[in-house]
Amino acid sequence: MTSNRSFVLAASLFALALALSAVPAAPQSATPTIWSGVFSAAQAKRGEALAGKRCATCHNADLAGGQDGPALVGADVLQAWNGTTAADLFDKIKTTMPADAPQTLSSQETADLVAFIFSQNKCPAGEKDLPSEIDALKQIQVTPERKP
Repeated sequence: MTSNRSFVLAASLFALALALSAVPAAPQSATPTIWSGVFSAAQAKRGEALAGKRCATCHNADLAGGQDGPALVGADVLQAWNGTTAADLFDKIKTTMPADAPQTLSSQETADLVAFIFSQNKCPAGEKDLPSEIDALKQIQVTPERKP
């Protein structure tokens, strides 16, 4: 009797192991892009207010470019940044902008501006703010268009 129970138990465990091995593994999450909802709408709104004070003189309020600064929106802009990360854009802004007072933006202000730039490029907002830490920003790819 004991050997029958042992056999049934072993057979059941073997069947369970086979069933579990047939379940496909969960897909690896794709690398986040600027199209993955990497900033919040509230953060983009903060960036818009800041851009009006610190960026509009050169880039215009809508970031379409002005006499003294290039456009920060449009397919050409996203194509130019293709293959880089949010950290690259963040670093460029943090170290060189505004042109008349470089390196005066805080990390949070810079992240808010990057969020506004993404929103102006029609990237969707998500639930969380774009981080202001370089290591986290390095994980977010800039691509010119949303990938399915």
